Amino acid sequence: MTAIRTLALAMLLALSAVPAMAQKVLFKNFSEVTVTGAVSRELSQDNYALIMYNSQYEHEGISDLPVTENDAKAVRKLLEGMGYPSGNITLVENASKSAAKNAVYEFAGKLTSDSSVVIYYSGHGISFPSDNNNYIVPVDLDPVVPGSARELKERIFKDRSLNFNEEVLEVIKFAGPKGVVVFYDACRNSPLGGDDSTKSVGSAASFVPAKIQGTAMFYSARPGQTSLASLNSEKDANLSVYTRVLVSKLAENPTMRLSDLHAVVQSEVSQLAREKAGGHRQHPVFEDELDYSRSDHNEFCLSTVVVNGAPRCTGREGLQQISASSSEASAAFCEAAPIRGTLSGITDLAQLRRERDTYFQCAALRGAIDARIATVNWDSTVATDSCNAYRTYLRNFPSSAHAAKAQEKEAELCKVLSPAELAHHIGVCESVYRNITFGTQIPENDLTRATESCKAASNARPTDYELGFKRAELLLATGRDSDWQQAVELLSSAAISDYPKAAIRLGDYYSADDAGFLTRDLNQALTWYERATKMQNISAPDMVKSLYNIASLYDELGSAHLATDAYRRIVQIERNPRDLLDHARTIPEGRQGRMPPDDLYDLVFNKWNEGQVAFQIGEAWEEGAHGVPNVKKAQQWYERAKNLNYGPADAKLSTVSSSGTSLGSTSAAYDTLLGCLDDAERQLSPRRRLEESESCLTSYLGRASMSAPGRADAEEYLTEVQAELAAYGATNSSPTPTPTPVPQAHPAARFNGSWSGWRGYTDGGRRSPNKECLGRYNFTAEINNGTIRFWSDGRTFSGSVDSNGFVRIDRSGLSPSSKTAFSIEGPLNNARMYSGYCGNGYFKLQL
Repeated sequence: MTAIRTLALAMLLALSAVPAMAQKVLFKNFSEVTVTGAVSRELSQDNYALIMYNSQYEHEGISDLPVTENDAKAVRKLLEGMGYPSGNITLVENASKSAAKNAVYEFAGKLTSDSSVVIYYSGHGISFPSDNNNYIVPVDLDPVVPGSARELKERIFKDRSLNFNEEVLEVIKFAGPKGVVVFYDACRNSPLGGDDSTKSVGSAASFVPAKIQGTAMFYSARPGQTSLASLNSEKDANLSVYTRVLVSKLAENPTMRLSDLHAVVQSEVSQLAREKAGGHRQHPVFEDELDYSRSDHNEFCLSTVVVNGAPRCTGREGLQQISASSSEASAAFCEAAPIRGTLSGITDLAQLRRERDTYFQCAALRGAIDARIATVNWDSTVATDSCNAYRTYLRNFPSSAHAAKAQEKEAELCKVLSPAELAHHIGVCESVYRNITFGTQIPENDLTRATESCKAASNARPTDYELGFKRAELLLATGRDSDWQQAVELLSSAAISDYPKAAIRLGDYYSADDAGFLTRDLNQALTWYERATKMQNISAPDMVKSLYNIASLYDELGSAHLATDAYRRIVQIERNPRDLLDHARTIPEGRQGRMPPDDLYDLVFNKWNEGQVAFQIGEAWEEGAHGVPNVKKAQQWYERAKNLNYGPADAKLSTVSSSGTSLGSTSAAYDTLLGCLDDAERQLSPRRRLEESESCLTSYLGRASMSAPGRADAEEYLTEVQAELAAYGATNSSPTPTPTPVPQAHPAARFNGSWSGWRGYTDGGRRSPNKECLGRYNFTAEINNGTIRFWSDGRTFSGSVDSNGFVRIDRSGLSPSSKTAFSIEGPLNNARMYSGYCGNGYFKLQL
């Protein structure tokens, strides 16, 4: 396992190798949450969590609750540390009623009868007399209701709220999970006005217990009580009182039985409220309606720990309570542990954590495993070489053999910068990074200084992952393997902290043939791309880009159905079929085990169902875009276009003969072959060049007639390619030293140069037809190694160009910046432009 994967796994599992100990203080912020108790994380693969919070309410009559965002992040970090897969955790942030309902449906669709579910809500809540339902206050709720009749007001409030019992719990329970545990950190008061810093909308008590079969419900407060968002005596605490206690106690003992968990949390919350909030009364409530016949050992907990080979929950005292009852069996179990002879050679952190979980009750062996985990983590920490990395190491391994060196490095890297110094370093870092994105060659000394400025700035602001991302990009620009390794580890750190661009860049590197010291790993690339798509702050262009890459990788791996699923998601997102149709034209037909272009065409047509779309698909088949012309399919699509009253379809149908040939089809097929071979020759890997060439030739020969021009040449060339491939395989079976990589031309270098272009809006300038939304603007664009830049109408536009001549520019590439959405996406000679102000448009370069 590479150091990069080791680091990623270490961070994804929340660095949970610290020996169990009593939690001396309560966490004050979500960044501090670290699981320290014994837990068998590999047994949490079927555990799911739906985390919902509302902090920013749209109506001024409802107070905002900034603390709820921290609450939700703390719970997510806790559950990840307990082994819940990140992909099993859904975070719903500041949702309207309709958005929340949609998120619940999507989450429920992931569940099976083997799933265990945790639901957490933090925000405002309300309830009503004689109604045993709880209601979530969505961010778009309007608390101003007409009329004075109480029953009318109640009906309106219910309609505007999200019924937690029916629209959340009931939907999830349709999936039939083994058990559902709910943490409801909100007040449940009657909506009769009021505005305070607690989690309530109203002030009058109207609580009715909500017994829900098959569910354990944890409420942060009793009927009529308010749930404190903070303590008067601790202004630096950024978690609400109930959630703060909950995550602190579970981090210490993550496998605690639910009944014991409630007793521990209730006691501490009540005491804190009474002693540190001026005598405030807050008593949490627990309602247990779980079906214990579906649990192991007739007990429920949020995660389990393996004891003598069996998964168990623990009591209030943690693992020691179980171990004491079977000391002789435990001693024999520890003595026979196979890991004793192999521990020093293990470098896989995931394996070490599994072993530690298995032998947690073996004190001496656990200590040896902890020491080994600390050493492996130290190697990753040194490679990352950042303030945050050393601080994290010291927090998790304060007594390790490397602690002294970690303290020394922390003091060096975590130096407090003055505002002027910080601004200087950020300016240097961002300036050189910007020049690199434009393709500017940076002298080595300037690049080194800029990298150090990025390092100083990111150490001063360790949670600013954009700075860490830019530092990584500067390190990658040096071309040195040692810098590349450090850069990829920085990208891993940013990606694991939900910075989408870092995850996408890791996917790019793992899927590339020439990514420095990294070995091409399509499964690893998929992991990062898919992680990016699950991040809440990913932009729409980045989402679409990731999904295209996911589709391509699944197709290459032979999972055509998963590739189709990715395309289906793109179709749902895209507002215009143009880009999808252009992409579909690049998919060859007849590849065994790969997704056929028909599948994507069907998805596109099913959504738009337009004559023009059917016509364009017909043109693709007639022109041989997928290998050689297929006039039969072209006719079928032209017929669809005609049935949808698309005029040009009649003319096309008249030019296609009943024998299945069309003018120019033979030469078009041969031209397509030549273009395909040209693309194959641009592959950086020699073997990939041969494989792609073989695919081009096989596709052509499978469709071309025996008298087709160039057939004999194609057959001869195919024989040569296959012979070279066979020789390559034989040579590859006896490994030889890998030659030093030779610098390659940028994949998009063939588009370098100055190009005349024009762009314009086609919606008639819906807001400003005489000024900013004209039908045509002329400009000259500069393209240099994958970057494009031009000036037009008082703005500088900058973006990217890929190896296929596909341009992408979004709002971040505009200077001065735009207040509304903006994008240019598509082929350089015919791209789609969109502005939130002016509407739809076009973009073209005269290539």
